[in-house]
Amino acid sequence: MLHNQHSSVNSQLDRLERISNQISLLISNNDYERISHLDRMRKKIITDMQEKNLELSTYHKKSVLKLISQNKVIISEFKNKSSESLSKIANSRKCTKAYLATL
Repeated sequence: MLHNQHSSVNSQLDRLERISNQISLLISNNDYERISHLDRMRKKIITDMQEKNLELSTYHKKSVLKLISQNKVIISEFKNKSSESLSKIANSRKCTKAYLATL
């Protein structure tokens, strides 16, 4: 049973890491559409782990902390890129309004 639990924790942590890496790539490629889906998957994995009340070894705890840190960086990048994008849209809108006012 303990081996089964260990394998389950490893597989879920691997999935979390892959998802985090995919989200990072999507952000760097400005592909925001799939990010929310991957984030929901990530949250579901974490919820499943919490519901199963899995025991984490020191190694696994370090992995989880690393993933949390990585996700904070990802979220920060996402917010920055979103802010930049919204700012560009707002500027474009202002320019369009100014141009239409001259007609």
